[in-house]
Amino acid sequence: MLLLFVIFLVGLAGLLLWFVGVFVQRRGQGFVARRGTGPAADVGALRGSPRVRVSEVTGAGPDRVRIVLIPDTDDDAEPTNSDGTGTMELEVVVYLDQDEFGFELLHEWKRAGAPLALVMPADTRIIRLRSVNDLQPLTLRRADE
Repeated sequence: MLLLFVIFLVGLAGLLLWFVGVFVQRRGQGFVARRGTGPAADVGALRGSPRVRVSEVTGAGPDRVRIVLIPDTDDDAEPTNSDGTGTMELEVVVYLDQDEFGFELLHEWKRAGAPLALVMPADTRIIRLRSVNDLQPLTLRRADE
């Protein structure tokens, strides 16, 4: 009887180790940290991204918000288009509800005049903004049809 109990415990321990192994294997490389995913990698990626500031945040319909981004400049002069006519700006409409966290974050960035790194991956409708000061990220999806 004792032998059966020992065999049962060994089998149960083996089954438990198998489940742990499958779990770790499905999560990618297990517990090994991946290169390029930490805060230092984010700071490095920010160096090559265009810098912008939020100029306007307004509602643009149900579940949509209009955002106007202007280039971040060191001096007080407003950047102008290459032909000298008007201010350079990027206007986008994104899917965002006015009671979501991102809406308030955009207003906070606007009030503070926070410099943001802008990433717009090609062939997607994704817009990624990240505060240069505190690395707070915000990912939005453009609503252009």
